Amino acid sequence: MKRLLVSLPLVLLTGASLSCSLAAQTKGSRDSGQSNLMADSFAGKNACNPDNDLRPFIIEWDATDMSSFEQHAASDIVFVHYEGCSLRVLDECRNESIRGEQGAYKPAEWTSGSLETLDVNNEAELYAKLPLGQATLGGRVQGGEKFHMEYYVAGTRTASRDAVYQSDLAGKYGCEKATHFVHGYNLGAFALASSKNLTASAGGSAFGFGAGGSETRASSAEKKGGKLAVCDSESAKEVEGCKAPIRVTLRNIRPGENPEKTAMAAPDTPDSLAAAAIVNAKVEMSEEASARFQAAQRSMGAGDGKNCLKEFDAHDKLNAKNKSSDPKSGFGFMRGQCLMLAGQCDAGKALIRKSAEQAAHMKTMGPEQIDAMAQQYGSMYCQGKMNDRDTLLKAITTLSMGSNNSTLGAKGCEEAYQTVKKLKLKVKPKDGEDNTLIHLDGNLPAIAAGCFGRNGDCKAARAKMIESFAGERKAGFDKIKDPATLEKIYDDLVGAYSPKCKKV
Repeated sequence: MKRLLVSLPLVLLTGASLSCSLAAQTKGSRDSGQSNLMADSFAGKNACNPDNDLRPFIIEWDATDMSSFEQHAASDIVFVHYEGCSLRVLDECRNESIRGEQGAYKPAEWTSGSLETLDVNNEAELYAKLPLGQATLGGRVQGGEKFHMEYYVAGTRTASRDAVYQSDLAGKYGCEKATHFVHGYNLGAFALASSKNLTASAGGSAFGFGAGGSETRASSAEKKGGKLAVCDSESAKEVEGCKAPIRVTLRNIRPGENPEKTAMAAPDTPDSLAAAAIVNAKVEMSEEASARFQAAQRSMGAGDGKNCLKEFDAHDKLNAKNKSSDPKSGFGFMRGQCLMLAGQCDAGKALIRKSAEQAAHMKTMGPEQIDAMAQQYGSMYCQGKMNDRDTLLKAITTLSMGSNNSTLGAKGCEEAYQTVKKLKLKVKPKDGEDNTLIHLDGNLPAIAAGCFGRNGDCKAARAKMIESFAGERKAGFDKIKDPATLEKIYDDLVGAYSPKCKKV
């Protein structure tokens, strides 16, 4: 009992001393009032442990780092050294003579996306949400500053391989310090700034997202990648600004040998032969999928967009790995046309744009060319309710095609011409490269005369040609005072535009 009574005060004293020690550490001297306890806690000691966050944002990269990453990722898997709160790309860990030797990244898979927000109010949130930002933001957060970030994920690129083993990199110069490889990365845009420099907006975005491409609010961002303001655009040219790498998905380099090397050399077994039989059965089933595809083709040729989509949906259930709605499948162009024929013009153009970005034979096309191609498809196949621009472009295309095709009929030419006449002053060119509308006044006399003449109405061909002259050309004709000379000019022009109406 005595030993217990003697030792008890000692225990209490020790506990009191410990409490005072913790209180002293916790109180600290930060102006922000934040506790120093974070640094000595388990969370603090492990905050910069890469195993705790294998999907870090790469907001601290400058334009040079970002450009190097994109150039590297264009042809090879990216290897990194990830330690503490630092991630460094090992630019030399690749074989520049053999591109893709260790794998490559598949074409981007685009998503509908939505605006996401992220707030950092203290050190714990900085470590948890933006661990790589500790070097640049840590001191400011310790001082009590808070940060707000908005980001938009437009798509993802993933590696062609799921794992990399140490044996894969053994002896390769520049790879000695590799700890992880970038298995995938998100494309989109982000902007981050101190909360004290931001004001709320009616649209809910501090950086101009959804503001029709305006960069006014984005100017307050201290760090940004891509342009949030253009992420909801329907133009491939504009959306180029929403394809910056913003976040990476990392995987550890696995220890030892790559087991696939052994597995590939293994002899056939009953299990492997059974698996092969299942594959063969799926191949045989593809005949029905093929029949559905052919039925979709026939429906599209007949202008029946709804039935075309119905047949494609049936095909997709049988051929799930190559769905027509997947831009990578190769069927996206045709399904896009069927969507247009079914009255879903915007959806059809969107699928055709995405399919063009995935097509190997279109890799050299720029976003402007892709936009123009999607619009050309729209002007040929869009049906139903359309906006004024699409309606005008379709009418222009109809007149142009009517110049070479007599199946439209004079009535069809008249409907298209009246649509053009009604909308050509209302719809303005969207930019300096919108050549169809920029040169419409100059081209309209020719396509109008060509359409009516090809479809058997030379009187209308001449009348519409004369009516549609505009600008300097119209002014030039008005200066000709001799009626016979003017008539001869009109005869020659209508004959040139429509050989069927040429006077012998």
